[in-house]
Amino acid sequence: MKLENKRFLVTGAGSGLGRALVGRLARVDGAKIVAVTSYIDVSKPESVDKMIDFAIERMGGLDCVIACAGFGYYESFGEGGGGFGHIKQIFETNVLSPLYTLERFLLKTEGDVAFVAVSSMLGKLGIAGMSLYSATKHALAGFGSAYKFEKPERLHYMTAYPISLKTNFWSKLPPDIPIPKPMQTADAAAKSILQGLCKRKCEVYTLPLSKMFAVLPLPYQLISALKFRIWL
Repeated sequence: MKLENKRFLVTGAGSGLGRALVGRLARVDGAKIVAVTSYIDVSKPESVDKMIDFAIERMGGLDCVIACAGFGYYESFGEGGGGFGHIKQIFETNVLSPLYTLERFLLKTEGDVAFVAVSSMLGKLGIAGMSLYSATKHALAGFGSAYKFEKPERLHYMTAYPISLKTNFWSKLPPDIPIPKPMQTADAAAKSILQGLCKRKCEVYTLPLSKMFAVLPLPYQLISALKFRIWL
């Protein structure tokens, strides 16, 4: 899809990748953008309904949604006793929210549209310390791999797999965690996602080299597990 003169809704736009996407879209000729920050709780269905309605009303329609909102934990699962609410919270934001947003988006629009679900390289492989986060991103990856065979013809659906980004995502986790490498800037990842959108790709790896980790994950996982044990 061409980006010019299109109407975009971007969640998770207050920082990191979402903010970088909004910054790049703001430089596209004729593009209109509704940027959703953490002031809107996208894990609540009523908030999603209002968000979609607002975007359509404000821009006179909606051509593309980029679901970028999400968060993670770095922990040894189960030992902290986070409970059901701990698990439920991350799945509501990282999985249920983008899927429900997609559903409402399709019901509220007509004609050719696009939807981008931002997963993660941890949706292709899991690493120690981020089992719950990996589970949510695997869920998005699994949905995308199946949904491409059942989606309506008018919809371009794309799953994005950014690698570890140089954003404040990591600042919200324990300060001494071993941050996964290699890293990429949010702007570079945003550029790759928008290029994939233009080329109507089903999947985008924002750092081409990172696809290698999905094909041969074990060495990377073992190194990450060792770093996690040392951190514990």
